[in-house]
Amino acid sequence: MSTRTRSQAAADVEAVRHKAPVTDRVNVEPSILNGMNMPEAQVIGAVSLVVFLIIGGLVFSATRLWQVWLLLSLIGPTLALWFGSLYLARIKRGRPDAYYTQAIHLWLAQRSLVKPRFITYHGWWSLGRSFDLSLASPLEPPQESTKP
Repeated sequence: MSTRTRSQAAADVEAVRHKAPVTDRVNVEPSILNGMNMPEAQVIGAVSLVVFLIIGGLVFSATRLWQVWLLLSLIGPTLALWFGSLYLARIKRGRPDAYYTQAIHLWLAQRSLVKPRFITYHGWWSLGRSFDLSLASPLEPPQESTKP
């Protein structure tokens, strides 16, 4: 039994990846940072920039050091993108593309925060009939009981 090195295994994985069908590579957004794609990075970057601008503004109003505001607004979103990409890589592991976005949407739809794009009704269909529907033929008379 031969032992393979890590570089040989990585080369085999890379060779298999290049043999993937073109449609699999075209329909997926390319990864830019630890498996995070561009729309995810834009959302995390925009939200973290707003948060760190507010935090920096509060620190600036307390200390009157504008440099702290600038540093927080530059370093904060960068760190948020890095750690957010690591967290998303853990969430995405072993799941199909866009799994977590659909899971988030379903979670919001269950709490009536957004309109559901999926069928979320749990129940049964009704025909609107109020009487008991029997499968017995109406041409067969009911059995008479013979009690003495």
